[in-house]
Amino acid sequence: NKLTPVDFDNQRVLTTEQLAEVYETDTNNIKNNFNRNKDKFTEGVHYYLLEGEALREFKREVTGSDLVAINVNRLYLWTERGASRHSKIQIKLGNSLII
Repeated sequence: NKLTPVDFDNQRVLTTEQLAEVYETDTNNIKNNFNRNKDKFTEGVHYYLLEGEALREFKREVTGSDLVAINVNRLYLWTERGASRHSKIQIKLGNSLII
């Protein structure tokens, strides 16, 4: 699958779903990896968390794509540095690890 380019705050970003696709894992592994290592990620550097009006505005910008489900009430967008940080932290994938 080809990833749809997404820009936010003048940066190229990936949704959690896109990041999971890149690492050939599922979104739960990405979410668990982040939750276990929150102290290694900085909002605005590694990711953006969109909620409320910021999320509604973002959804309007990507209308016509399947990037964001209608019922989503919070969305993580991963910067290049955030995606790289995920790759440096072990992401559990079945019995193997992606490093």
